[in-house]
Amino acid sequence: MDETKLDNGSAAANEGMDKAAGTSVFINSKKENIFKPIQAVSGVVQRKQPLPVLSNILFVQKGKQVTLVANDLDLQILTVAEIGEENSEMSTTISARKLTDILATLPDTNPLSFSKKGDHVVLSSGKSKFELQTISAEEFPVITEVDLEHAFTMSCLRFKYLLNMVSFACAVNNVRYFLNGVYICAENNKVRGVATDGHRLALCDVEAEKTADKKLDAILPRKTVKELVRLIPDSQDPIEVYISERQIKFKFVGIEILSKLVEGRYPDYQRVIPEHNEKEFRVGRQELLSSLQRVATLTADKLMGVRWNLTPGHLNVAANNADMEEAEDEISVEYSGSPIEIGFNVAYLIEVLNVLKNDSVRISLGEQKNPALIRMPDNDNFKFVVMPMKI
Repeated sequence: MDETKLDNGSAAANEGMDKAAGTSVFINSKKENIFKPIQAVSGVVQRKQPLPVLSNILFVQKGKQVTLVANDLDLQILTVAEIGEENSEMSTTISARKLTDILATLPDTNPLSFSKKGDHVVLSSGKSKFELQTISAEEFPVITEVDLEHAFTMSCLRFKYLLNMVSFACAVNNVRYFLNGVYICAENNKVRGVATDGHRLALCDVEAEKTADKKLDAILPRKTVKELVRLIPDSQDPIEVYISERQIKFKFVGIEILSKLVEGRYPDYQRVIPEHNEKEFRVGRQELLSSLQRVATLTADKLMGVRWNLTPGHLNVAANNADMEEAEDEISVEYSGSPIEIGFNVAYLIEVLNVLKNDSVRISLGEQKNPALIRMPDNDNFKFVVMPMKI
């Protein structure tokens, strides 16, 4: 993903188009073939940009191959599509929002063409025609790679699973900026993902087909994770990941994502994972989720606290609010230890139970001030830690 490869400032290509009489077609294909790559890259484009050209998508066309690029100076998405006209070259930038809005309204049946007309691009589909302002490709700031080295390779399906299992727990706009992302670490054919906001922590381990000979780790920004989850297919196709001190790159099914990393050192998350919680019980995931959702209707708006009263064979879930309203529910659990009463933020519990798909879960409790540990019934590849709260 470099400027030489893209050649987005090709003066010869632009001059050749400008000298042509009238308009000159440079993209011509089915709507689906054009709309899909535009949608792939446009997710990175924000409405408010520091540079006007960053509201646009860069198109670099060389014969049938068209490279599309969008970035916000921190995150860049690139894809290639076979939608160009043969025997022509063209480079320009077009508004991402206007393109997606227009293409969303066009019928799928008509072919779609892009033509250059001076400093405008003309979109034609059936009897519909749209003339859009462009900005020179030379003004588009393509992000270049710096010192990247291969970190790991695994299936798209597995890596997407890893991100989904932890990303819900990362912080949003935390002053400890290193918490506003997902930590990944690749070592010994294993990749670990971790996210925490200081009140809860999610950890997931998955096997990789190949990792580097040394440990490589990085903190992915939330926006990068969001775009990865949006774009990575649920398939066995490989995803290759490359890491440097300040960047990370992902390559999969014709898409390249290049992102800056969150700076800073990720905290020692291992120390908050409880190792000696002796009060462990098993419970049906859906049963617990439904119970929490029922009781959550009467929790205090800000605190969202629920009280657990665990006794042999039973878990009582209760909540109240400032209006002196109360809710109480009881479900059966597999437990034979001593009773304990403890409080949690119900939103954190509901969120993790929605992420898990198992029929049942293991939950380990310690003392009232100790965090709880939630795991799958048969393995420790996923761990969720949640701090208790005073009810």
